[in-house]
Amino acid sequence: MTSRSRPFLENRPSLCSYCLKPVGGLLFRWGDRWYGACSADHLEKIKEDLEINDQFKRGERGVSLKVAQINRAGIEKAVASTKEKYLELAKKNKSFVIHQWERNHRLQLFSQAIKEYLIYCTELANKGLLVEKRENDRSN
Repeated sequence: MTSRSRPFLENRPSLCSYCLKPVGGLLFRWGDRWYGACSADHLEKIKEDLEINDQFKRGERGVSLKVAQINRAGIEKAVASTKEKYLELAKKNKSFVIHQWERNHRLQLFSQAIKEYLIYCTELANKGLLVEKRENDRSN
């Protein structure tokens, strides 16, 4: 592994710069910045947008992305999914107080929790949110 590839192991785009879906492994370099894309089509759209904005020297992207919203059910699922990892790391650190743990262990726990959250949100985005009607609402 070269030192040039090292940043992509620890810090790489995880969301598409066009639609905010998870990156499908596609990266696009523009100057010293890298943009992630979920598809070749979105990679082209990002490139076009950057070229247009560079021509007009606006210095910013023309696409205005929305800010992600927190999903409480996703957080609860992530916490439940990381319980075993938490207990394992608490045992290793001889403490249930996270801020007393080794930094590497805190990073492991939070990385797993965030990954579980993103998996839940990706599944939700792909399948849609099913809201079952209550018995009183079934007549509609």
